[in-house]
Amino acid sequence: MKIRKIHIKNYKMFHDVTLDFTDINGHTLDTIVIAGINASGKTSLLQLLQKLFSESLNLFKVQSLLYKYDEDENALICDKVSVELELSETEKSRLIALSHKFINKINKMSGKRHELLPAFKVLEKHLKRKIKYFTLIYQLEKVEKGFIIRRNDFHFFGIMPEEQLKSIFKLLYFPAVHSELKEHLTSKQRQLFNLPEKSDVEINSDGIVVSIDIFSHKEAIETHIVKLVQSKLIADRNLIAKDVIKEAIDNVNQLLDGISLNTKLVDINSEQAIFQSFSDTKLYSSALSGGEKQLYYKAILFDKLRPQNSLIMVDEPETSLHPTWQQEVLKLYENIQGNNQVILVTHSPHIIASVHPENLFILKINKEQKTVECVHASDNKEIHTRGNEPNDILEEVMGTPLRDLATTRHIEKVIALFRTQADKLDLPENEQLIDSLISNLGRSDPLVMRIFHKLAIIQAEK
Repeated sequence: MKIRKIHIKNYKMFHDVTLDFTDINGHTLDTIVIAGINASGKTSLLQLLQKLFSESLNLFKVQSLLYKYDEDENALICDKVSVELELSETEKSRLIALSHKFINKINKMSGKRHELLPAFKVLEKHLKRKIKYFTLIYQLEKVEKGFIIRRNDFHFFGIMPEEQLKSIFKLLYFPAVHSELKEHLTSKQRQLFNLPEKSDVEINSDGIVVSIDIFSHKEAIETHIVKLVQSKLIADRNLIAKDVIKEAIDNVNQLLDGISLNTKLVDINSEQAIFQSFSDTKLYSSALSGGEKQLYYKAILFDKLRPQNSLIMVDEPETSLHPTWQQEVLKLYENIQGNNQVILVTHSPHIIASVHPENLFILKINKEQKTVECVHASDNKEIHTRGNEPNDILEEVMGTPLRDLATTRHIEKVIALFRTQADKLDLPENEQLIDSLISNLGRSDPLVMRIFHKLAIIQAEK
């Protein structure tokens, strides 16, 4: 499952915006990087997609009045959201088979013959068409007594058997902030579906949506690779332990191929993975840096989940990573096999400098219209990303000043001084203004070097 286009109408800061994740030839992009200043809607976009495909949001009936309205539990506050998806023929046939199997099961349990539910009718109509693209629509209407979901083509994500649906595709969501993770189903909803109050699964799951905070699940991640080796040896007693261990190590290291790590995974004992530093010291994961843990944890996690035909969304993948690793972090997601689509939300000029313009989308705030616009970098010939210097990315793409505001104002004062009071540079207050700037920036700064050059010319003229 891949997303081709998203049209959002009146959701949070998005008034009327379309994001087109296709290249110049109309092919769906496998890698999407979204940049923008704070409050431009980057995280809100990921959260919107997370909710659209979740089970908890789609448990509610279309055309029913929503009392005591609460967005996080009942619906999305928006006029309309439409998502154009791309599914392979295999995915389409498996979905049709699963929907019919589910309806047949309902018929047997109830003893009655039920037609396909509306959500399944919409799904089947799309899937039986020859084209591999189709659009799902969610539409909400405000009425006098509250809100009504007028249309919800995502409804089947809340009805279909979770595990069987996840075997076809899933949505992995890595939020930037731990507080975003929570149990999506309310206590009342859990009672309705005979679910336990606290899930026994290692990672939060809401239908096909799997929300992951790698550090809060570090124990499950660390022990996965040990359990993997143990389970393979138990399943086949003819296997040789060192060969199974080597295969598990190679799988994780392969996912990190292309990233300049100073450590590597070298062994697995009965309790956890063992790493080796650049100085040949053997380390447990507890001794790794925060950045190393993040990369290894994600690699081990992807080895555990083995996503296929899935959507992988990552908010701020640059967290805790050295700039060199930020330049290389896309390698991790490119190394995952399985026809997945990756959407990264970032503030990092180093990540932006590692992608082609066709993979970059910039959310910009239009203060006059009081809304957010989406710019596809490939549509603007003035935007250069792949291989560009981070300073140029900051200034040209992200619209960020290269110096802090106080220093910028200090520079402006010095420039004005040279322009209007060049004959008074030797006054104590002026000398102090210039000397303090030189002290802050250092004598090798290009601007400071120009100041020295200008001072030398003035001195020679005197």
